[in-house]
Amino acid sequence: MKNAYARLAAICALPLVFAACGDSTPAETDSASGPTPATTQHEGHWDSSGQPVSGGPTGADGSAGNDLSHDYCAHNQDPACPVGSYVGPHVTVNDNHGHWDASGQPSNGGPTGADGSTGNDLTQEYCAQNQDPGCPMGSYVGPDAIPDPDGSPHYVQCEGTVCTNPNHGADTGGYWDASGGAVLGGPTGADGSTGNDLSQDYCAENEDPACPMGSYQG
Repeated sequence: MKNAYARLAAICALPLVFAACGDSTPAETDSASGPTPATTQHEGHWDSSGQPVSGGPTGADGSAGNDLSHDYCAHNQDPACPVGSYVGPHVTVNDNHGHWDASGQPSNGGPTGADGSTGNDLTQEYCAQNQDPGCPMGSYVGPDAIPDPDGSPHYVQCEGTVCTNPNHGADTGGYWDASGGAVLGGPTGADGSTGNDLSQDYCAENEDPACPMGSYQG
């Protein structure tokens, strides 16, 4: 009789054992198969000195990881640079960067070249007349290029007595002159807008999307 009671007690205890095992199994499974924390992605940008971080900002053509500096994009009309970053070779976006002065002479080494080089000390006239990678992209006009008769700080191709805009472009878009004034509507805004006629001083002091990217200084 005692053996019968013992067997009955053992049978009754089995569900409790299985239930206890069942309770612990899901916890272990959940722990093992839980979601893996997502890796934080850092969007490319420029640091305070204008150097690319995480590949630099996305280009106007949608490309990423171009590793182009702010001064390069400020002086070169390159689609791999972000929209609104080009301000023209007469403008400096950092005190350590070069540019052309009002007379087209290199200041602090001159603007950044199309090949990314700096400190080339090339004049605007030389770059307008020579296809040199040390000159900024879009600066070449032709071997007979002359200063624009309208007095604006860029060069045009002269054919006989009639001077026309060059096939290569040469700053035909808006930009800032050496004094920070808007020429041909001024540079393209960070929002892609054109013809805003905003001065460099205004853009340095105001966070306006119609100003070029990186122009705000605070």
